[in-house]
Amino acid sequence: MTEHSMADLNDELVKASVKIDDGRDYTNWLVWDMRKNYRRSTGMREPEPARPQVAPVRVEPKKKARQRGHRVIQQAIGAV
Repeated sequence: MTEHSMADLNDELVKASVKIDDGRDYTNWLVWDMRKNYRRSTGMREPEPARPQVAPVRVEPKKKARQRGHRVIQQAIGAV
């Protein structure tokens, strides 16, 4: 039998062909990140909030754009 090697999820070709959802809730972290300049100017030190796992990890193929024929495009612009 053949052995299949696992694909590296950080590879550029993998990132270009699939959409990876890690299933984490980033809401609190995004609010924390938006206040970084405020914390820097006031000298506050806040720990980074947790990003809890709320859904399973999903790896889905990216949908490709629909390829339209030449005639359809010509009709759309009124050239035919």
